[in-house]
Amino acid sequence: MSVVRAPNHPATFNGHFQPISDSIAESVRANQYGYVKTPSFFQCGGINSEKNEDFEVELVTNTALNNVLTADSIFALSGKLIALNDGSPPSLSYFQDSVVRVGPTGEDQPDFTNKTIVTSLGMVISRREVASTASDSGSQLEVIVAHCDWDGQERVHRRFNIKYIVPGTKNLVKTHTLYQVGREINIIGRLVDFHMEDHMAVVVVSSVSVTSGHQIGRTNPSNPTPLNSSPLQGRKF
Repeated sequence: MSVVRAPNHPATFNGHFQPISDSIAESVRANQYGYVKTPSFFQCGGINSEKNEDFEVELVTNTALNNVLTADSIFALSGKLIALNDGSPPSLSYFQDSVVRVGPTGEDQPDFTNKTIVTSLGMVISRREVASTASDSGSQLEVIVAHCDWDGQERVHRRFNIKYIVPGTKNLVKTHTLYQVGREINIIGRLVDFHMEDHMAVVVVSSVSVTSGHQIGRTNPSNPTPLNSSPLQGRKF
């Protein structure tokens, strides 16, 4: 009897994070490598930037135990997002080699509200049109997409749903028909909120593509582009 494998439908993130406290390194049998965990938060402003609320998350990476994040700095991170629908804080498994220290914390900082980018692959399980409160938009689409990804720490597949809001603006309203129940889609958007009633992350869509059904485009032959000298010293383009 064949075993039905869980689909690999991950969600990834890219954003800036300020640790609430310094990282905690978990050492097993005096090992110099292990999981480093850091409490942090999402800065969310709501679908129409009508609110200002922070949501706690856990930053996790598997690395050398001295690769810690400190509470006095802001970091740019990329990795995988697992946001379970059980009320637990979302887990952000970031890639250590992508970490960039942006600068120290303080009042003179850019506004990172609603600036965490989510790129995901999943299956549409429901859709409905809802009225939009934005003056420049018609009815917007509310789509629930099912995701599943491997939790490396617990060594188990995690299933979770994310709510996507597709604006009714001129550049996105014609994409509403792409969201059909049972269809696999790839989405890029901004994480803007968490619905506390259903414990679900909310993402405003910026771009969508269907993973199947498109015609394969023809390759246009072209001459190779000659190398140009770079205006930046020490760089080659």
